Amino acid sequence: MSPRRLLQGQLAVITAGTAGIGLAIAERFIAEGATVVVTGTSAERADAAARHLGPQAHVVISDAADLEDRAIEEWLRDDRRAVDVLVVNAGRDIASTRIVDTTSGDFDTVADLNFRGGFFTLRTIIPLMSDGGRIVLVSSIAGHNGGPGHAVYNATKAAVRSLARTVTAELQDRRIRANAVSPGPTDTDGFDQFTGGSTEFRDRIIAQIPVGRVGRADEVAAVVTFLASEESSFVAGAEIVVDGGMSQV
Repeated sequence: MSPRRLLQGQLAVITAGTAGIGLAIAERFIAEGATVVVTGTSAERADAAARHLGPQAHVVISDAADLEDRAIEEWLRDDRRAVDVLVVNAGRDIASTRIVDTTSGDFDTVADLNFRGGFFTLRTIIPLMSDGGRIVLVSSIAGHNGGPGHAVYNATKAAVRSLARTVTAELQDRRIRANAVSPGPTDTDGFDQFTGGSTEFRDRIIAQIPVGRVGRADEVAAVVTFLASEESSFVAGAEIVVDGGMSQV
């Protein structure tokens, strides 16, 4: 008899799941037997993700930064299944900008998605979750490291990490566990945008990583899968850093 897959028969919601780390999480969850509902804001990427992920995936065009957007809530209410796993993954940054040069518009662009959007995604989906469900919040080592030029991103990712503890405490009566995953540099389109395609910049970053390379999206997805499954049944309100040792030296 083949071993039971970690998420067999479960329903998982993954925000920003049409590319990068979110798409890798969706792939791994499907491999572990889950049905996934992924959100994205680009119709083109949504179509490509739906074709790539296959029949166990449902792609919903939804923007977590827009509090008037009810698309994911409406889909779940129509489906009527309880959500077993929620992965809050949506996030973004802007070009390097010092605090003294940051406009209110710059601030809102980042904070409205990374923190406010994540917070209200929790508010929307938690009532639709099964008791004993799991929540994984995708933060970043930027929430620890305080890199210059990215103050809003860094602070919002620290806030996301903090939410894992509060959510776990608030939902203990429902046995819903929340944990955070904080990736370091990961080989995605977002990382390419961060480096501007500069090989020299990429090499300077790699020089700071003890394992000698940037991470892969599937390596982050493996940790998210652990936290989303009963393999992590006694892990709650915690953070797992996935950065090749970068923040430890």
